[in-house]
Amino acid sequence: MSNQTDAPAAPAADLSEGPRSVTNDPATQQAARDRRSRSATRLKLIRSAPAVFARQGIDGASVSDLCAAAGFTRGAFYSNFESKRELAILAFEDLATQLVDTLGTELDHWLGSGLDVEDVVTRIIEGVTDQVANVNQQALRVELSLAAFRFPEVRQQMAPIRARVFHAIEQALVRVAQTQRLEFLVSPGDVARMLLTSYSGQLADHMAMGGSGHGAQQVIPTMWLAFTRPT
Repeated sequence: MSNQTDAPAAPAADLSEGPRSVTNDPATQQAARDRRSRSATRLKLIRSAPAVFARQGIDGASVSDLCAAAGFTRGAFYSNFESKRELAILAFEDLATQLVDTLGTELDHWLGSGLDVEDVVTRIIEGVTDQVANVNQQALRVELSLAAFRFPEVRQQMAPIRARVFHAIEQALVRVAQTQRLEFLVSPGDVARMLLTSYSGQLADHMAMGGSGHGAQQVIPTMWLAFTRPT
């Protein structure tokens, strides 16, 4: 038999009253809805911007066109971004994030799906399987590269995004080499940069001549075979 004196338990309602009062506050709920709505608006503008910039360029695209592509009025732009250049950089960062996420979720699937290793490497470098989205991405990259030549602040903002992409691709290529028992003839970081810049250059050249970019990826398997060998 216990010698402790039983104390009356605190009512459950009293224990949760504080958090419930905050959650149920109409002003707090409205503020949360406003934040979600603004975040959704901002993301939609960012996701629709590459296609507009690909067609018209950063300087040529109008705020009205950028907003119309996302289904908003001009006010949505000015409440989210300071300039078209800021939107372009954020759009490129979003595309880079999607690439890194794709590599994180799909690489093991590609390696185990029976694809030839050259096809897996091609998917890594392309980043996405939708060619149209790829062309928009590359056109935006070219636009931002030109801006980086002219404006030091653009170079500073682009540098960590580019470094993140190169690192993710390097790690993916290392994973491919390990599973296929291959070794690199030069550093995997150099291979990642050579593959990506060669593919991007081929794609930009195709686009400049009015093409869709289809076929630019043919350079990837050739270069992969040139810089790896069986262990």
